[in-house]
Amino acid sequence: MKNQPSLLRKQDIKRYHEDGFVVPKYKFSGEKLQKLRRAASDLISHYPHIPTEGLVSPHIFYIGSNRPDIHDAFLDICKMPELLDIVEQLIGPDIIIWGSRIFSKGPKTGRSTPWHQDGEYWPIRPLATATLWIAIDDCTEENGCLKILSGSHRDKILLPHESIAGSGAALDKEIHPDNLDERNIISVPLKAGEMVIFDVFTAHGASPNFSDHRRAGFAIRYMPGTSLYDRNMNVGSGQDDVQTDLSKRALFLVRGEDKTGRNNFTIGHEGMLVEVTSKT
Repeated sequence: MKNQPSLLRKQDIKRYHEDGFVVPKYKFSGEKLQKLRRAASDLISHYPHIPTEGLVSPHIFYIGSNRPDIHDAFLDICKMPELLDIVEQLIGPDIIIWGSRIFSKGPKTGRSTPWHQDGEYWPIRPLATATLWIAIDDCTEENGCLKILSGSHRDKILLPHESIAGSGAALDKEIHPDNLDERNIISVPLKAGEMVIFDVFTAHGASPNFSDHRRAGFAIRYMPGTSLYDRNMNVGSGQDDVQTDLSKRALFLVRGEDKTGRNNFTIGHEGMLVEVTSKT
């Protein structure tokens, strides 16, 4: 691993732990970026009834799909050694893929993403995940790039979230504004193929897409083998256009060991993997 160009530098690792996020030098280009773009386009066109912000865990075969190649392509991307090498530097040598998601905001139509911490929605104990968010398109201030509350992860606590159900936002909860210090908000514009990695406790959000150009990204969720994916926990979003049954989510041990000895790697691998519902 020492000579691989994908590896984070010492200052990158330090920034991740101090600020809760980092933009590595490594990026997708050429064939890798085209593979991701093709997979995203195929996914969106194959599931036109699902809102593009609700394409959850495309690396898992969807019920009723006749296009396993789409989902295989996403799983291959999630397992890329270059990405695993980066993640290993941040969460250790035992790595489990437990989720992924396409976030696509159409021109002039993409919804806002309220300020939140991902751990508010996830059945993982202890909470520990690095999200690797890859830009499929150029992501700018105008089309709704990610915004991050720097340092919000340091206390390893979930800030108070309040319901905003029915507001038309991409999620049904948001962090109370009193807990957002605007001085620490950092916009993270990305060129296509670039990526940002952030901690499970890092607060983040995004503005609507006000531009004439789509803003799409692919997020991969990696948890350490020292954490348990607790299928009995009642968490998640209440919005039926972005929710899946978390209790049946397939897990993939892609490096190292399951140190808990309690994670179930058989559930969700039998062809009845993820049920995605949408508003009609």
